[in-house]
Amino acid sequence: MKMFPIFEHAPVIVCSCILGLLLSPPTAHAVQANRFVDESVQAPIRETLTLEDTIRMTLANNPSLYEFEFKQRVIDGESKTAALKPALSAGVELENLLGTGEVSGIKELEVTLTLSSVLQLNDKPAARLNVLSERRIQQDVEKQIRTLDILGELNRRYIKVLVLQASLEVIKDAETLALYTLNAVTKRVEAGASPLLEQKRAQAALAQAKLDVSLAQQDLRFGLRSLSIMWGEQTPSFKRVEGDLFAFNKIASFDALAVAIQSGPHINLFAKQSRVQAAQLRLAQANNLADIEWSAGLRRMQGIDETALVAGISVPLFQKERNLGEYEAHRARLDAIELQKQSNLRSLLHSVNQALGEHTRALLEVETIQLNVIPPLKEALDLVESAYLEGRFSYLEWVTTRQEFLTTRLTLIEAASQVHLSKTEIETLTGLALKTEHNDDSMHSSHQDNLQQSSNISIRSHDYE
Repeated sequence: MKMFPIFEHAPVIVCSCILGLLLSPPTAHAVQANRFVDESVQAPIRETLTLEDTIRMTLANNPSLYEFEFKQRVIDGESKTAALKPALSAGVELENLLGTGEVSGIKELEVTLTLSSVLQLNDKPAARLNVLSERRIQQDVEKQIRTLDILGELNRRYIKVLVLQASLEVIKDAETLALYTLNAVTKRVEAGASPLLEQKRAQAALAQAKLDVSLAQQDLRFGLRSLSIMWGEQTPSFKRVEGDLFAFNKIASFDALAVAIQSGPHINLFAKQSRVQAAQLRLAQANNLADIEWSAGLRRMQGIDETALVAGISVPLFQKERNLGEYEAHRARLDAIELQKQSNLRSLLHSVNQALGEHTRALLEVETIQLNVIPPLKEALDLVESAYLEGRFSYLEWVTTRQEFLTTRLTLIEAASQVHLSKTEIETLTGLALKTEHNDDSMHSSHQDNLQQSSNISIRSHDYE
């Protein structure tokens, strides 16, 4: 029995969209930045929207992703500053000026013109640039995690709309059944076979069913708006989304998911943080050797009418001891990252295990309801309807069986949504939503071709029937 023909195709591509964001030039980013703040242009109304469409528009119009473009520019600016050589300083020094007695006026004036700078040792500019380079790589991983979070939220809102659409169909069926029941009861009342009380109860049930339909339609409108807000559209330009709540993907075992977590962006972020901190530690070590301050110039001695060269150097003493505190602080931060990584890994494993348990439970619930609950309930509803019309069962038994049947259908929808929601959670935690195999040909294919590649985003295939 196919009750909810909502949508039938679903393979989505996420990586191509993400690569487009990572590789697009700043000019394209600026154009896109103007797009997601422009609310004056209303997109044409479409009947349906696919998950591929929502992913493409969300990744192209989400400000939190473009934020990383400006973070990269910050690092670019800091890199330019870090690469600068020490500045040259010019100085003028006047001695014995406007004194008294023998040195009154400018008779014994001494004027010194100098140039000074700093001689950096231990290749400190390279150490500073290395820190910024590692920070740039870390930001790429942070962007991947942000992308995962955005795609996870998009998936949840998309699933919510699918649930609202499927629930609306069931509620409309309930309204149809309520109208059919009222007509059947009215005929029996007019024939004197049933009391007027049953007709009134049937009228009230129909009114409640109509209210439920109105409320469900309102919920769907708000759900569509919440979805469209993901790409900055306050008024949805579509009426419904495509998708099949009862088409499920097979999911990997816990051991396979644990391996995916180890190589996923959440754990990879700690590796990048460790590299940044190690670079900071090397910079602190480079600072153990003090820089040499030097100066050179020319001195004019007015009293004897002579000129001489002057030069000098200055070296801070005990630089290593003074730098010890900063070095130990960076060392402690580096050591703490590994403990944070292990703690986060255990938390991720627990969360994935919980989500996997929910997925397995919800999948079992869907299978059981579809195979063992709904078919006998449908038969029971047909039997009790016939029995009521023949006067062998009461109105209450008919309505109760009908309500059980409709409630079970709604429970089935909720269980199916839980299958997809738990899988979305697993993909977000493990980073599987970002993993797609690419070959050299696909890297040079058109954007439209890229959108046809497979992805691990939920609600996208018919592996499970």
